[in-house]
Amino acid sequence: MRPLKVVGKASAGLVATALVAVGGFTAYHHIALHEEAGKLKPAGEMVQVDGHQMSVQVEGPKTKDPTIVLIAGAGTASPIYSFKPLTDRLDGQFRTAVVERFGYGYSDIVHTDRDVASVLADDREALRLAGEKPPYVLAPHSMGGLEALYWAQKYPNEVAGIVGLDMAVPHSYDELDFKGEKRTMDLGRKLKFFGISRVTGGDELTTDLTGYERAQQKMLTQRNFLNDSQYAEGLALLDNAATVQAGGIPDVPMLMFVSNGKEIGDFWVPASTKFAAEAGARLVQLDVGHYVFQYEPDLIAKKTTAFMDAHFA
Repeated sequence: MRPLKVVGKASAGLVATALVAVGGFTAYHHIALHEEAGKLKPAGEMVQVDGHQMSVQVEGPKTKDPTIVLIAGAGTASPIYSFKPLTDRLDGQFRTAVVERFGYGYSDIVHTDRDVASVLADDREALRLAGEKPPYVLAPHSMGGLEALYWAQKYPNEVAGIVGLDMAVPHSYDELDFKGEKRTMDLGRKLKFFGISRVTGGDELTTDLTGYERAQQKMLTQRNFLNDSQYAEGLALLDNAATVQAGGIPDVPMLMFVSNGKEIGDFWVPASTKFAAEAGARLVQLDVGHYVFQYEPDLIAKKTTAFMDAHFA
């Protein structure tokens, strides 16, 4: 029996060592978060919406209408930097605006409703305070497609067109295992507390960022990963999709860039293809991953320019 006792003592020692290591790394993570918060320097303008700060970056000439408003997908830690490969290629000809909704980029993390109507109200107000006026061409990525479609449904005079960047449509979520998705989010939030996100990384671009911008993006990734605002958005996802589905397809010109769907699932491309056919949208199929504007910024900028010139010149 003595060997078993030795093993038991050794196992207890390993467990104790592991707990100390986890505790130490967790403490380091939270100290780092506090220090990093002081190093974050907003890349755009900060405006106050409903008592909280929202980040808006507007670039390009004021002489051309309409402004292209880029809307991030779920979980994109730093939309301004994420969209940079595309905005850099568009700003020479068009005015672009990136609104970092609450919980994203440099914007505050809030504890308010994240239903699509509330999110849209915040974003419209942020643009107004930043001096922008509709109509806009909306360029949504992923889940941002729901907001763009809802915007066109509720305020058709404000939306001149939509350029989908592998955007979601209501039927994109028909096969979503919501309980499984919630379990994944809950686990992610637990792991974030312990600082595991510092090991797994985040949405880091491989091109078009300076060293300073990359450092800012990395800090924003740690700050924003599955924060309370993003978590609330995730919980509202199916209700938001149902709301947009009930509103029908808006009558606006659309150009849709669609990924190969491999990073999401077999359902993604068929849902987008069906929607494009029903909406009369031009669909451009790309054999790239979900962040299409990072893989093919030159092509997307070229075709977006042609779309803008054809409809708004």
